[in-house]
Amino acid sequence: MTSSPEFPPQPPSAQPPVQPPVQPPVQPPAHPGAELPAQPGAEPPAQPGAPATWAWVGQPQPMQTVETEPLEYHRLYRGVQGYKWWKPLLVLLLAAVFYLLMSIVLGVLFIPIMMAWDPGYATGIMDGSVEILDTQRPVSLLVNLTSIIVMIPSVILAMLVMGFRPTSRVWSVALRIRWGLLGRVTVAAVLGVIAMNVAGIAAEFLFDPTLFSTPAVDNGAEFDSSAALVSLLLVLILVPFQATAEEVVFRGLFMQVLGSWLKNPWFAILIPSVGFALAHIYNIWGLLAVGLMGAVAAWLTWRTGGLEAAIAIHVINNLVAFGFMSAGFGGQTAQTEDAGGPGSVIGEIVGLGLFIWLVMRIFRKHGYGRSRIDLLQVPVLPQQMVPETQTPVEAPKHD
Repeated sequence: MTSSPEFPPQPPSAQPPVQPPVQPPVQPPAHPGAELPAQPGAEPPAQPGAPATWAWVGQPQPMQTVETEPLEYHRLYRGVQGYKWWKPLLVLLLAAVFYLLMSIVLGVLFIPIMMAWDPGYATGIMDGSVEILDTQRPVSLLVNLTSIIVMIPSVILAMLVMGFRPTSRVWSVALRIRWGLLGRVTVAAVLGVIAMNVAGIAAEFLFDPTLFSTPAVDNGAEFDSSAALVSLLLVLILVPFQATAEEVVFRGLFMQVLGSWLKNPWFAILIPSVGFALAHIYNIWGLLAVGLMGAVAAWLTWRTGGLEAAIAIHVINNLVAFGFMSAGFGGQTAQTEDAGGPGSVIGEIVGLGLFIWLVMRIFRKHGYGRSRIDLLQVPVLPQQMVPETQTPVEAPKHD
């Protein structure tokens, strides 16, 4: 039997061992303070001032710019970057806190002024023997009107703290006061207030024919013409800011806070109007008249996209009202609970009706906007990210 030849076992091929690469020796610096040369494969040193990089810190999330839906005035808080439902509530609370703090500071400042100018007013307020606002006591106008004016910085500061920028969104959808519109609707407000007072006085005269026979001051006190002139001067200076401050709160802050939660504008129109009426110390007729004006001002704010019409009618109305009180018209120089009658409601209906008609003609003629679109930065969702292009790998072919 022939056996196949056996081959002697081959020795394993001897391969030289792999030697690690030899790093060149590090040369010491030629002189003290010189930097060492960079080693091959080593990471470059961090530059001075460069932020530290950490392996566990993720990459910044990609962002994209999106447009909001068209936002009407009462919805403008929805256009704030980083809006959350609870932020408007904090704006409201912070505005109240800031107003309280500013009122305390004003009270401390006004105490020496009241004691020097009219000591009887300060003591009378404490024992309730004098009216809080009486044009025969000019210091009462200074104290009361100024205490309302600080509502403006209270609201603006609260918006700044909560990041509701720009804070000018409280004025209009244009993020500013539209001065051209304000000037035009102020003329309309003058005509509306004239009609309001003519109709109101005529109606009151029908209800009370003795209206014009009432003395300037019906409490037996002598009418002080000098005090009336000082009060009139304070009215001209302070009332525009006082009326604007009330609009910033009742038609600005309150409307925009409610509007950020409730899209239907009627909640933002009616609820603050009730609060506006209750903030005044009038009888039922006076409260109805004030509530009607507040509702009309709120509706025009929503319909025109800003506070201009509301500010105009409020300023002109208060200038006339405080002017009448300063002159002692109708026997009243102070703001009392029995102010107002059925004639005042009739006057409001006539004057405000004319004002609405004039404002809407002006608004349509000049083409002012009533909404805006804001641009917001939002994160890109994973499903929106475009994957990187990959080169397909062909499977090996088998013959």
